[in-house]
Amino acid sequence: MERGIKEIYSEVLSILNMLGEEYICKIPKKLIRVIEEGRNKAYTPKYDINIPIDKQNISRESLSIIALFHLNYWCNSQEEKEELEKIFAENEEKYKKELMEKYNPDNLFKEVREKEAQKAVQKEIVAVEKEKWYKTLLAKILYFFQKKK
Repeated sequence: MERGIKEIYSEVLSILNMLGEEYICKIPKKLIRVIEEGRNKAYTPKYDINIPIDKQNISRESLSIIALFHLNYWCNSQEEKEELEKIFAENEEKYKKELMEKYNPDNLFKEVREKEAQKAVQKEIVAVEKEKWYKTLLAKILYFFQKKK
């Protein structure tokens, strides 16, 4: 489901409220204010802390913002930050690989080439069938004239 920035801000704010003041106070006040002012006030999603986050209806964009908050504001050590950066880099590589496979120029037109090849084979079959039909007709005509002699 594609959501606008206002809905994403609403989701982020709901997640932050679920996490509590301990996490919110580590984020710059100005950033929290931007999120609060930019959110869709008519959309207030509710999340259950007992349900895994990937099982809840949260947009990828909202999760990305929370992940960046974790990296920039909630990491307790340099090692934790480096580990998170490593995970982000691995995920980015996987994403790039998926895009390359999905939009590879060789694969983009593969289906078109296969359809064209099928059409060419069908034309050959039709040509062979037509040829056989003509041969049959010609043979009958020749047979008819040979009979009259």
